[in-house]
This record gives sequence, structure tokens and C-alpha cells, in this order.
Amino acid sequence: MSRPRPDDAQTLDELIAALRALKVWAGNPSLRQMEKLSGLARSTLADALSPRRKTAPALEVFQGLLKAFHTTDVEPWLAAWRRVQAEPARPAAGASVPRQLPAVVPGFSGRAKAFKELTALLEGGSRLAVVCGIPGVGKTALAVQWAHQVANRFPDGQVYLDLRGYSAGPPVTPDQALALAIRAFGVPGEDIPLQQDAMVGMYRSITSDKRVLVMVDNAPSAAHVRPLVPGGPGCMTVVTSRDRLAGLVARDGAHRLELGVLTPEEGPAVVISVLGAERVLREEDAVEELVRLCGYLPLALRITAANLADRPHQTIAELMTELTAGDRLTALEVEGDEDAAVRTTFDHSYAALDPLAQKLFRRMGVAPGPELPARAAGALLDLPSAEAVLRTLVSAHLVEVRAAGRYGLHDLLRLYARERCAAEESGSESLDRLYAQYLDMAVAAARAVRPDFSVLASVTPQHVFAGATEALQWFDTERATLVSLIEQAGAPMAWLLTDALRGCYWLRRHTAEWLAVARVGLAAAAEHGDAGASAAMHLSLGTAHWGTGDYRAAAEHFEHAVEFSRAAGDRFREFSTLGNLGGVYAELGSLEEAVQCFRSELAYYAEIGDTARRARSLGNLGQTEMRLGRLVEAAADLQAAVELREEIGETRSAANSLGALGVVHRYLGDLDRAAHFLTRARQLNHDHEDRISEAAALDDLARVHRDAGRPEEALRCAEQALSLAKGSGRVEIDALITVSAVRGRRDDLRRAWRTAVEIGYGHGVADALVELAWLDLAAGDVDAALRDASEASDRAAETGQNILAGLALVALTSAHEAHGDAAAAAETRRRAGEVLAAAGYRGVRDRPNSL
Repeated sequence: MSRPRPDDAQTLDELIAALRALKVWAGNPSLRQMEKLSGLARSTLADALSPRRKTAPALEVFQGLLKAFHTTDVEPWLAAWRRVQAEPARPAAGASVPRQLPAVVPGFSGRAKAFKELTALLEGGSRLAVVCGIPGVGKTALAVQWAHQVANRFPDGQVYLDLRGYSAGPPVTPDQALALAIRAFGVPGEDIPLQQDAMVGMYRSITSDKRVLVMVDNAPSAAHVRPLVPGGPGCMTVVTSRDRLAGLVARDGAHRLELGVLTPEEGPAVVISVLGAERVLREEDAVEELVRLCGYLPLALRITAANLADRPHQTIAELMTELTAGDRLTALEVEGDEDAAVRTTFDHSYAALDPLAQKLFRRMGVAPGPELPARAAGALLDLPSAEAVLRTLVSAHLVEVRAAGRYGLHDLLRLYARERCAAEESGSESLDRLYAQYLDMAVAAARAVRPDFSVLASVTPQHVFAGATEALQWFDTERATLVSLIEQAGAPMAWLLTDALRGCYWLRRHTAEWLAVARVGLAAAAEHGDAGASAAMHLSLGTAHWGTGDYRAAAEHFEHAVEFSRAAGDRFREFSTLGNLGGVYAELGSLEEAVQCFRSELAYYAEIGDTARRARSLGNLGQTEMRLGRLVEAAADLQAAVELREEIGETRSAANSLGALGVVHRYLGDLDRAAHFLTRARQLNHDHEDRISEAAALDDLARVHRDAGRPEEALRCAEQALSLAKGSGRVEIDALITVSAVRGRRDDLRRAWRTAVEIGYGHGVADALVELAWLDLAAGDVDAALRDASEASDRAAETGQNILAGLALVALTSAHEAHGDAAAAAETRRRAGEVLAAAGYRGVRDRPNSL
């Protein structure tokens, strides 16, 4: 293989493809080897070579890659890099313009000096401002009010990120915040990389040419903020924190605005905004004293004023008498103790509540998660719902309405509520009920979205979702709370909730989060020595890795799950996991091992009389037999799977078997029946929001159209499949192979081949090489055609993919003929005929139609 050159690289895609070809020429070094040679981080190197890049790598990164690939003649490469740099930047992923600023605080007043300072920073070109101060001083209210006033200066959007640095639960991590920020610009979750360096690169690329205002609220440290600062010179980031964030000032050039308490002149305006001027002006002296007793803190003033608003016949002086009675007021006299100043005000508001409202307020303070729906709040009180009690708390400004039917506590109020709970009750029983309710909902969601997935919890859910769509909407809304519940639950709830959510995570593909909660569940299971729970968590981890195309990691976790299931004596989970292991073995090209797994699983389900899972096993077995070239057996098993599904009324679960049956009929040459089965499979998967399976059916349908001589229709289906399959691993590779083959793009096919090699997707490797061989011949590159077809034949034969091996031999025959080697052509023609005849293959053999 000659050293690749970048002379023809005019676009970013072409430059990245040339770099990846150079990597192969250099012996395909690992990221660890490249790190040693270049001195660059592995995550930086992986991101630089990603075909999904929106901009060229930085010059120093590009030069590091050349060094790692032992390139001495660097000038042509640098020239290509400069050409691509001069190319107009790609539009950022997604088309969303975020408008995420929270609503302004009604009646906001004062802070004129702070407003002027922030505006001066903006007009002076500052890109990073920190608003800091004691709790309750109004940092967020100021930042939100100012952000609304200047929003029109940032036409590309306003992003709001609450890091919850001072909440009861753990703060939002930089990775989680980055994902939220990137999603705000319309990037689907499956397109967001998992490594933080790559996420930062994507975020800064998206914002590099935009004017965006980013508000980072409740930041616990400088390290949490740095990744969230956008890349564009026209952007500005405003951070609120109780910490001074000295690191941001020293290292990042942030300008700090220290927000003090309200002045004696500003404080009464807050009370007037709640009570109205007439009532306040009647007791001006008393109001001034009230402001002082509230520590000049806006939050404390608003709560106190709300108490007065609820008591129209009480004077401000009478309220002050209550506030000054007893030892609790001594805290207000301690300078610098913001908790004491606020706590006294909260004491008064809390004491005014009826006992039931007090109980709910306390228990909301210890409940995991940033917010709760009214139903979950009801669980804290052992009631069906808590709407009326919540209205009382909202009226008292002790609870905030976050969204329709959802409620949360301000940071300080949550701390105060936790203190009250610790002093008055344990709260453990109420939390047990809360966990039980969420587990009930999670199990109900599991049954709605993936009824074929087993669930560890022995729960008969009280709630029933109308269907998969409603269940997934619940999951989307409750994800942050569910994660907090799992992180704080301990045994056994950590693994029970994680296990029940496997189907939701599978369909929504929030992979990084899924892996994180499954590891929490696994740690809890290991700590308690629970083999059954360990099996369930390994099953969840394996399924998550399977969804991303990391088949080797998936196989490892599934193997552990089988072992733990046997140790626990759980034959059902053992054999159901064997089915998953068979699926991963099939992706890795270990087809005979996959067949053994499926047959073991099938025998067990026949033994226990589980018709639904027996149908699934037959479908998986049929698909594997198809790839092995046992078409008669495959057709029989797949047809039996479909009939069993229809017999028990599970038409949705028949989709995969219908799709595979369509592929079998394509191989048998019956394109009309193939299209019929695949169209049914696509529609079933679409109706049940299984986009990955829908993409697989669309890709197979595209290949049917291509065989039938309809390349335009083939391209339409394949491009739809590619759009749906982003981040899915093998299905995305399959769709990219089809799109590239129909368009006649060898470079894209090479990219698909390399990705298949990287993730160990054996079928995709051989399939891409067969298509490459045909395009090599079309381009007159006979040597490349001989090489690609020969390697495809060897790869397919090694993994038992007999039909693909036979089709590779057909391509190799044409390559020998083009090379003028009649004897070799005759031999490969004979071998191809034997292999395909043994498989019963009667489909298209020669190069399929391309545009």
C-alpha cells in the first residue's frame, strides 16, 4: 500500500478520510501509541479523527497526528489543512435557537449599580462575569433580570444551566451540563460524544460563530464552569455562585461582581412589590425595622411580606413582635451568618403552616431530585395527591412551581426543610413510599415500552400507562429525579429502579447516564453480595454497550450476567441473557457460538412454555441461520416466530422477525415478498418509536429497491435509515454502506469499513469490502478490486457468513476477469456457485444498481 497523500483533499470530510487512511498506512497505531508519539491526549486524538467533526483539528493537533503517523513530508498535508481552514465553516448541528431564561421575578426592584456594572462589562467586551454573594441575596434574580434586558443583543440564543451546586443532592456534573447545553442547540443525544474533551470541542464549535448568552446558575466551583464557556467571541457567560470562584478570575479572566445585601433604601421596595404601597406607607418606621431584621436579604423579605399578604388584618408592627420574640431572633444579630438570618424568617413562615403543610415541606427537603410532581408529593404524606397542600406552600413562597404540576424548593429552603425534618422526624417511611411509587411507575413504564424485557422487581404496578408514548414521556420528564433516586437509594432500590428503566433507556439512548446509574446499581449489588442483582446490572450495562456498538464490552457484561444468574439459581435470567449474548456474538461474527446460545435459550423457553420468548428466540435463531447461509432453516424459523407472535397478539414484537423474513426472501430472489415483509416491519417499529429497528428495516428495504433496479428509491430509504440510526453502531454502519454504494462513493465506504473494524462488526467489515470491490472495478482500479474482494471473501468465510462469502467470490471473479486472469476467474466462479447454491441463494449476484 503506497503512502496516502492529501493532494485531492478539498473538504473537511476528504481531509479526515485522508488522515484515517494515513493512520492505516502507518500500521493503524492504537490511541495509546499515538498519545506517546504525539504528546496529545487520547480523547483529543480520537476527536480529531472523528468523521463527525464540524471543523478541522487545531494546527498543533493536526501536526501531532502527522508525527504519530511517521510523516516526514508534511508540507502537502499542511497545505491541505490550510485549504480546509479556508472553507466556510459547516453549519452547527441542529437548528434550535435556545430561549431558556427563567421568568423574571415579579416586582424586582433595586440593584441599579449592579445592572450598570454588568452592562459595562458587556459593552467593554468581557466574555465571563461571576455574580457571587451570600445565600438569599438575589444573585439569580439579578442575573435573570439583567439577562432579559440584554437578550436582544444575543440573537443566537440564551442558554440557562442550573448546576445545583448547593442543593441537597449531588451537583450537575460538567459532562451532564455540557450535554444539556449542546442539546439546547438541537443536537440529538446520540450525536453527543461521551468524552468531556470531545464534548467541549463540539460545544465550542457550535458556538464559535454565534452570539449566545449563557447563564450558569449555582456553580459550585470553577472547574464546573470552565467547560461551559462558549467558544465564540460574541458570546457572554454569566455565572452565579456562593463561592468567589477565584480560579475563574485568576486563570480565565472573569470579572467578579460581589452582590451585597440590599441597601436600607432598596429593601422597602421589595416589601412594597408584594404588599402594595398604601399598606407599607402606613407603617414606614416598622417596615424599615422589618427590613433590618430580615438581614436585607431579598428572599427573606419576600417570604415575610407574603406572610403579611396572607394576613390583611395584621400590622407590620405586630408581625415584628412575633419575629423578635424568643431566642430564634438572636441569629439575625450575628453578622455574616446568612443561615441564621434566613432561618429566623423561615421559622416564622413554617410556624404559620398547618401541621400537614409543615410535614410535606419537611419531607420535600429530604426527597431526592430537583423537583417532584404532585403525585410523588402525595406519597410523602401517604395520600393519593398533595395538590391542596402544595398550593398552601406555594402561597407561602416556601415551594416554587417549576412546571405544570411540578414543584421544587429553593436551595436555602431545602436546607432549612432538611434541618426541620432531622429535628422532628426521621422521614425514612415517607422516603420509602416515594421510592415505592417511583418503582411502581418504572415497572409500569417497562411493561409499556418493552414488555419482552424481564424485570427484577416483584411489583404489580398500580399505574398503567396508555402506551409506550405516554410511558416514554413520563421517563423524559422524570429522568433527573430518577437519577437522583438511584444515586441516593442504596440497596435494593438502586438496582431495582435501574433494572426497571432498561427498556426506557434502550429506546431513548441516554447512554452515558444509563451506564452511570447501572454502575451505581452494580456497586450496591456487589456491596451486598446479591448475585441476582449483580446479574441484572451486568445485563443493563451489556445492553447499553450493545446499543452503542461496543460489542466486545457488551459480550463481557453479558457473560458476567450469565455467571451471576447461575450463581443466584435464576434460570430464567440466565437463559434470557444467553439470548442477548447470542445477539452480540452474531454482531462480532461468531455465528456458530450465537446459534448455540439461541438454541439453549429456545430449549429453555419451550420447557417452561413461554410462547412469547420462544418466538423471540426463533427469530434470533432464524436471523443467524440466514447469515450462515441456511436459508431454508432460516425461513422456517422466522415464519414460525411470526406465527407465534400473531397467535398471542404481540404483533409489535414480530417486527424484527418480519424484517429478517424480508431479507431471507430477498436472498431467495422474491423481491415483492421481501418488500412486503420489510414494509410491515418498518411500520411496526415506527408505531412503537423504536427508531433503531425502524432504521434497520429501512436499510434492508433500500437494498431490495436496489436489487430491483430502483436506485433513487433505494437512496431515499437508505438516507432515512442513516438519519434514524445515528450513534447506533452496526445499523448506522449498514445504512452508511448502502448510501455510499448507491451514490458510488468509495471514500465513504472506506470510512464505513474502518468504523466496522474499530467496533468489531464482522458482517459490516465484509459487506463494505464487497461493495468497495464493485466500486473499485467501476473506477478502473482492478488491483484494489482484487484486494478488497479477496479480503471480503476471507473475512466472511472466517465468520461463517456463507452468503456474503459467496457474493464476495462473485465480485472477485469479475476482478480476475478485468485483470485478464481467466483461470483464476473460472475457479472463483465455480467456488461462488457452490457456496451460493448450498445456501439456496437465488438473489442478485452481480454489481447492484447505483446512481
